[in-house]
Amino acid sequence: MVNLITTYNLLGCIKNVRDAGDSNRSILGYSEASILVIFINNYDKNESYILLTQRKNNLRKHAGQIAFPGGRKEIEDKTLLETVVRETEEEISLSRENYDIIGHFPKFYTGTGYVVTPYIALMKELSNWKNLIKPNADEVKKIFIPKSKELLMPEYHIREKPPIKSSMSMTWRINYQNENIWGLTARVLVTLSAGLGLREYPPCDDI
Repeated sequence: MVNLITTYNLLGCIKNVRDAGDSNRSILGYSEASILVIFINNYDKNESYILLTQRKNNLRKHAGQIAFPGGRKEIEDKTLLETVVRETEEEISLSRENYDIIGHFPKFYTGTGYVVTPYIALMKELSNWKNLIKPNADEVKKIFIPKSKELLMPEYHIREKPPIKSSMSMTWRINYQNENIWGLTARVLVTLSAGLGLREYPPCDDI
């Protein structure tokens, strides 16, 4: 496992995942959405981190779940990149000039009717980056930033039956402290791990 994940690593990961993706599947009947997987590097400690949020418990959809910043494409969004930039700023107050978009993964299909494009980003080298991230009190219960290796190493990945009614036969969970990281968030992390060469790819019909 590479402790410090660089732009070079992420570009290779994105290429690997695109080559392994399910690119011919129709999005008909799905709502489009996008999420931001943002890496934060501590060059002094030679460590990379990944930003996650926990949604508020009173939200109408996906209440209380661990998620990446992002959301559904709205009418005013010309592209899914616009969607994820807007949603990231709304949810955690992080504006576009503070991170670099490296690329994106193929679309992920969920059992709840969404087709989601994950954008992969790297925080710029800013000494005050912690002051730039603030949870939206109406949507986000908390923000936490685990070390990437605590999420990406295969020994933390568990494949299991979905806990709710779903069109998917299996789902994924990440064993990280006491946090319930599962579903799409977990599958994106497992796919990241595979793209970095740490494990095999998850089946395309898993959530």
